[in-house]
Amino acid sequence: MNGLKQIAYFGLSTLLLKGLGFALLPISTRLLSPAQFGELNFLVSISAVMSLLLCLGLPELLFKQQMKSVVCKQALFRDALILCSMLSTAFVIAVVLFADLLLNLLPIFVNQIDLQLLAVNLAFSSVLSIVFCFFRYYEMAKQFCYLAVLQGVGQTLLTIVLLYLGFGVTGVMLSGVVASFIVLILSLWQIARTINISFKCIAWNITPKNTLFLLSIIISSLFVYANNGAENWYIAASVGKEKLAQYYVALQFAVMTSFTFEPIRMWWFSRRFDELTSSRSHYVFLCELSLEIAIALCSIMLLVAPHLFTLVLPQGYLLNTWLLPSLILIVVLRHHSDLLNIGCYIHYNGLFVTIINAVSATSVLIALSFLVPKWGILGAVVSLALAQILKTLLFVAISQKLEHLAFKVHSLLPSWLCFILVFSLSVTQVSYYIVGQVAVLICLFAVLFKKYKHHITGILQRLLARKAHG
Repeated sequence: MNGLKQIAYFGLSTLLLKGLGFALLPISTRLLSPAQFGELNFLVSISAVMSLLLCLGLPELLFKQQMKSVVCKQALFRDALILCSMLSTAFVIAVVLFADLLLNLLPIFVNQIDLQLLAVNLAFSSVLSIVFCFFRYYEMAKQFCYLAVLQGVGQTLLTIVLLYLGFGVTGVMLSGVVASFIVLILSLWQIARTINISFKCIAWNITPKNTLFLLSIIISSLFVYANNGAENWYIAASVGKEKLAQYYVALQFAVMTSFTFEPIRMWWFSRRFDELTSSRSHYVFLCELSLEIAIALCSIMLLVAPHLFTLVLPQGYLLNTWLLPSLILIVVLRHHSDLLNIGCYIHYNGLFVTIINAVSATSVLIALSFLVPKWGILGAVVSLALAQILKTLLFVAISQKLEHLAFKVHSLLPSWLCFILVFSLSVTQVSYYIVGQVAVLICLFAVLFKKYKHHITGILQRLLARKAHG
């Protein structure tokens, strides 16, 4: 299968799964009370951090580790599956045996059966992530797409049925277990012959040196989680499940903003190192272009997302008008730290990436500890914004120090100015603010078209020429 088809299959599965998640929001928010929806999202937050630990960084090892033969690589997948399965089994047993103790440690009330079902779902999903790595590594994109879509569609449909039958949060947890188990069995059946390699033929492949690498991946992943997810624990503990539900749905619409940029991100991240090597000036151009596209998409979502929010969600989930625009502002800051960090990755084996993530994680945890009990959700948003500003400044400053690139800051000013204006109108909602936002966006598009007119016309001409030739 050629590269374009691979990308198409992976892209289709990702798009559909994200779409199903957003489509389920208006249904689940109507069939669950705010308290139930807050409990569900707290369980999702637990799932996010525990999945990092259960996967042990094995997906990164499987892609990174070079083996002397194809069979040895397949044996590495065998060992990863065994290790992940053993850890997941031990995790489920521990949760079942010590459920009462674990429930007492949580900041909010959670039903015991829900926590146990979550543990089983996490176990299946962790092992399944290793199998999906196998499909990705051996370019089995069609199988990956079919199984991922089967899991997503099956879980979504079963969730809706169980919610309508009144099973609540337990129904959501149960649908995850059923869908993960079925897809895990089907996927293991497809690769069983390939990884069924005797230990007499090839011994255990995961070495103590690999363990150090896996530990570094787990620590880095926890730093990333602290920057994007830890606030849920503080909100739940300080202001309760209902407020957590309101925050979570606003966060999902902000994530939708980030998702609109995902195709550009996937395209750029796969080629940025090669671009830097081949032409520094072209790298700077493409990086600035990607950043301006990101800012423009966030500006559009500042106009669209709040109205879509009020259209599809129940009135009880509509919190302060500043919340969703503020979360989109954090997304814009994150785009800057993601795109302007190349020097931190290519020097000192990426050490500064871990250090900066650690500094940012520490700062956000300290800020959350002080501000959330005092200000509630506002404290969480301020903490995330301050930590993201710090992270962006550190990435840009250190990256430029390690690998100076001639970015034209003044050329980005129109995009930044337009975003700030649209953001200010979204927060204040002065009279006719929508008209003002539309006017600002028209000005932004005019500036961008003038700046990139030559490139836009070139792309259109190539597309028309390709269409003319069939």
